[in-house]
Order: sequence, then structure tokens, then C-alpha cells
Amino acid sequence: MPTLTRRSFLMQSVALTALPRIAAAYTTTSNAHIIDMGNAAYLDRKQSRPDLDALDGCTRPNHDFYDALAQVGVNTVIRYYSDQNNANLNCKNVTRRERDLLHEHGLALAIVYQFEGRGKNRFTGARGAQDAEFCLERARTIGQPSGSTIYFGVDSDAGLNSDRGVTEYFRAVSRIFAGRYDVGIYAAGARCQLIQNAGLASRFWVPEAPAWLGTHTYMNSGRWHLFQNKTNIDLSAVTDGHGQKIHIDTNIVNPEQTRSIGAFNRDGSERLYDPPHLDAVANAHYWVNQDRLPVYDYPGGSEVAHLCIARTVHVTSSNDGWAEVDINEDGLPNGYCQQDGLLPLGQMPKWRSTSCKLMDI
Repeated sequence: MPTLTRRSFLMQSVALTALPRIAAAYTTTSNAHIIDMGNAAYLDRKQSRPDLDALDGCTRPNHDFYDALAQVGVNTVIRYYSDQNNANLNCKNVTRRERDLLHEHGLALAIVYQFEGRGKNRFTGARGAQDAEFCLERARTIGQPSGSTIYFGVDSDAGLNSDRGVTEYFRAVSRIFAGRYDVGIYAAGARCQLIQNAGLASRFWVPEAPAWLGTHTYMNSGRWHLFQNKTNIDLSAVTDGHGQKIHIDTNIVNPEQTRSIGAFNRDGSERLYDPPHLDAVANAHYWVNQDRLPVYDYPGGSEVAHLCIARTVHVTSSNDGWAEVDINEDGLPNGYCQQDGLLPLGQMPKWRSTSCKLMDI
């Protein structure tokens, strides 16, 4: 397979993405190095697979994409356990062969369970026990090592499920797991805080949903472990040019809380991240603190993109009040914004409804 050089990577991004690129060195030192994917990158993923481990699809890996991940500094992929593959996500469920594929490319694997996470009154003690048993079976199937983490997605704002129901759900999960796996939660800030205060999980992952209940307060408390800072990226130099549509989300570790998210390596050991690297990533990501923050082709030049309030951006350099920014986490800058429109990662502004529309990235 062809090697993706720095020059071809840059040329590819200019040709295939809608976002502009500026002449700057490509960097992997501060862009997000953990991604999650709802659909694995297989070239034969169009066929529906009712059997989660069937060989009638999701067998032809897109090695070009997985090679590109390593070259841009990605070292961990978060993938799914789910009761079934969705209509548009035929390769949603991670399999043993995908686990082996990721490890062959030097990537650690982390796991999140999500099925009907936006259902009303879905989270109960009975359902928690059922989901935990399902996850134990999937963990045995793919060979997930004990002691690693399984996150459970409460993938909706707080109004659809009661605090009591969510608490009972995680109490049941903890009881069924009985210490075999660490429990994580992917949820709005208020839900993470609820389960953290109850002592029912050990890892806390916040989605890119700034309007959800308690997210502003929880992020600024510094108690979170992982933050999904960008979602549905499909126009970046990482995702484009691999022969199929690929979507990824990127994530940032809180270096004040942890150097691990419970991911595991090929030999079953825990993937630990280098603290200086975690600091570099966190310190290079900022919140947008204006309703709509323009991005220019050069300082004081023409507007080429924009950013919306309470969303993050990767700053690759700054000078004289201007920040050079990478909008879609591929390490290649897209333009410049005024630095006074940004706040550090520890100072999330309150989200408010505005006319600013998120750009496709």
C-alpha cells in the first residue's frame, strides 16, 4: 500500500477538503490523539449484518486509513459494543478481527457500550443488569482484558431519564461486573457528576454537547477524564482520500485527572499516555468565547471559516494577538482568529443559542 508522506498528505488535504489550508508545518504534538468511530473503516461495510460476528461483511479493512491514523499521531481508537448493528452503521460492533486489526496498526482499543441511548426511560436497574451481561459476553468474544474499561453511553440530555433510573442502572452494572472491568460513563455533565458522586463509575467522558445539563459546570470543575471535543469529522486530511466516507470524533484527556482512559494494548496491558504529551494537547485547545468567531486566511485578511461559542479549537501557534487554528484536528492549520475570542480549556463559557451554524468539518 502507498506510504502517506507529509507532502502527499498536505496536497491531498488541499485537493479534497472544503476547508482552506495555510502554509505551515504539519504537527502531531498537540492535536487530539484519541478518536472514536461509530462505524469501522471496512471496504465491505454496506451489507447489513444481523450476526455481530458474521463473515458476510466488515472483513476488508481499509488499511490506508488506519496507516494514516498512525501517521497523524492517533494512538487510541474507541469502538462500540451494541446489541445490533444499525442500518447505517453495519460495522458498529467491534469484533475480534477488528481488535487484531487495530493492534496490528499500533493502536490501542477502548470500548463504549451504546444501544438506544436516547430512549425515554431506558435506564433502569433491570436494563443495567441486562446490558452488563451483554458486555461481558462481548468482552469474552473479542478478548477484552480484565481491568480495562467499558463505558456506557447515556447519549441524551437529562430530561429523558430520571436521576434515580440512571443511578440504578449503573448500580446494576457495577454489581454484575463485580470488579472484572472498570465502569465508565459517557454522558452530560450532570449525569457524570451524579454517577461520580455515587461512586458507581471510575471514568467520566463528556460529549461535545455544550447545551446539555450540567456540562458547563462539570467541565469547569475539572473532574472529567475525557472530553469528546469534535464530532462527525469527515472533511479532514485524516478522513478524506481513502476510497470511502469515514467519520471520526476526537477526544482530549484531562491531564489533571488521569494518564489513562482504560484502553488496552495488543498484549492486554493498559495504554498509558505520556503526561507532557497530554499537557501539550490540553494546553493547545481553547474554547470559543464569542457567538461567532471569524477565521481569516491571514491576520486581518478575508474570512474563510468561523467558529461558534462553547466549541473548542486546536491552536497550533499564536503571535501578536492572532491564533493560528486547526479546525478539524488533522494538525494542518486552516487560518487565523483573534486570540481574545478564546478561553483556555479549563474555562468553558456558557453555551447560548445563537444564529451561528456549525461548519462541516
